[in-house]
Amino acid sequence: MTEGTHPAKTRGEVFEGIAFQFCKVATVSLLAGRFVLPVASGLCAAFYVMAFVKGKKDTRCVLKYPLLIAAFWGVISVGSLWLILQKRVLW
Repeated sequence: MTEGTHPAKTRGEVFEGIAFQFCKVATVSLLAGRFVLPVASGLCAAFYVMAFVKGKKDTRCVLKYPLLIAAFWGVISVGSLWLILQKRVLW
């Protein structure tokens, strides 16, 4: 195998990868409770800003650009936190 190539994943490995993503979401949900959306979206925004600062100019995300994604999730984070604190959303 040459550098930069990866062996094909089995179906089991593909499903395990998907399961691991949901495992991370569930763990954050367990730890953050009703604040999971503002916490997760705020961290998402922060890490996309850090990725941009460190030279990453595009992503695999449908929105493509790190700062656009960070702005989107930043608004979601602040808005959801405001709604929770105003008791307008009962999670």
